[in-house]
Amino acid sequence: MPYSTIAVALACKPDEKPVIDEAVRLSRALGARLVAIHVNDPLEGKISMMMDYAGPKETVEDIRRQFREAGYPEVAETLDVHILTGKDFAEAIAEATKDADLLVLGHRKMGRLRAMISDSTDEDIANLVECPVLIVTKNPTEAD
Repeated sequence: MPYSTIAVALACKPDEKPVIDEAVRLSRALGARLVAIHVNDPLEGKISMMMDYAGPKETVEDIRRQFREAGYPEVAETLDVHILTGKDFAEAIAEATKDADLLVLGHRKMGRLRAMISDSTDEDIANLVECPVLIVTKNPTEAD
């Protein structure tokens, strides 16, 4: 199966350079179009009734900045970026990757207790998407 479109799902966290590196490496090696996806929580950028702040709402420019900071300024300028909004990140990414041939995801290692209690977000996504998934470890030597 040829990979003509590679999607990379990003959370806009500082530990995602290995994920970006692998997505760019694969897209270059295979001559594939690269698409970046980020899902904003509907509450991001707002103060909730509990008076807490859900964090900033990420933008296309934030994704492009991540690629520039990872060392890919030329990719940042031509990158196809999709910013979605949804409470269920896995469902939103599954919908956004319907036309993708491969999805690249980051994985943050979990401690044993946390791993026994729940699936990680990347597992939830991998269970829903229709294309193959490549999971890249973000923190190879640590677990939370």
